[in-house]
Amino acid sequence: MEWLSGRYQKILADAFFQDLQYTAEKGRVVEFLVGEYTFEDIGEIARRVPGLRIILDHLGTVTLDGAPLDPEWIKKLRAVAQNKNVFCKVSALYGRVKQQPAPMDISFYAPVIDLVFDCFGEDRLIYGSDWPVSEATGDYASVVKLTKTYFDRKGRAVSEKLFHKNASAFYRVSDLDSGN
Repeated sequence: MEWLSGRYQKILADAFFQDLQYTAEKGRVVEFLVGEYTFEDIGEIARRVPGLRIILDHLGTVTLDGAPLDPEWIKKLRAVAQNKNVFCKVSALYGRVKQQPAPMDISFYAPVIDLVFDCFGEDRLIYGSDWPVSEATGDYASVVKLTKTYFDRKGRAVSEKLFHKNASAFYRVSDLDSGN
């Protein structure tokens, strides 16, 4: 019997869901990498534990190569985004690029950012730098500048949500500050 990331023989175990329910009851969150879990797994978790706040790391772990996004990947991302307790982290932009060095032009990243914005809206997206890992594919300042360039075009209020307000709400920073 082998347990891996809450899995037993490729089936999410009941004990895993009990742990996630406890995590939700304690007001904590989980972050998932697609690859370690499938979009279908994450969707099942979101439905079975609706009080659990879930975040997809790294734009759903998409690989960017300049070609159009995979329609099957898009379909799965859209399906998991239907769960209102699932958020998406706009992170590791340069790290998502197959061929390094990664482009530093926002137009290269716009298709995937447009998609996650469409799927999750302005209230369920959170910026993540992926620092210090991001240093392997580009400098921190340029990642922030690239992301800010895109979201500033959506307006100051949207940019503030991405870079601050959504994370504060998702991670319940005020609860942590007050000792809850």
